[in-house]
Amino acid sequence: MAIHSVGRGCFFAALAIWCVMIGLIAEPLQALKSGAILAMLVACVLLLKAGHVTRASYKKTEVWILLGRQIDLTPEVAQRIITGTLRELYLRCALYAIVAAVVFWLLALLIWLGGTKLGIR
Repeated sequence: MAIHSVGRGCFFAALAIWCVMIGLIAEPLQALKSGAILAMLVACVLLLKAGHVTRASYKKTEVWILLGRQIDLTPEVAQRIITGTLRELYLRCALYAIVAAVVFWLLALLIWLGGTKLGIR
């Protein structure tokens, strides 16, 4: 359920980034720069959520709602398992967003260098 919850949010963020980049397809350098900046923003949000989730109540998470509020664990164990899993997933998705941002920056650099050699801005 945690993968479903976090993955859905990351999918919508990726969809928004993709839409911005497609909208700028006429300017590939600007599209890649925008994608890199937005991916870094997503990574920052995920890192902030990873830092905050361990202090939040597990009963206020989407995972708890998706589980149907049916767990046969003590509240302390449920808190540790749910928030720990969410933290791990947020960090993993943040790493993926950072990798995507680095790839976008490198592609933008290659386009910029290629355009400089050809006399194109």
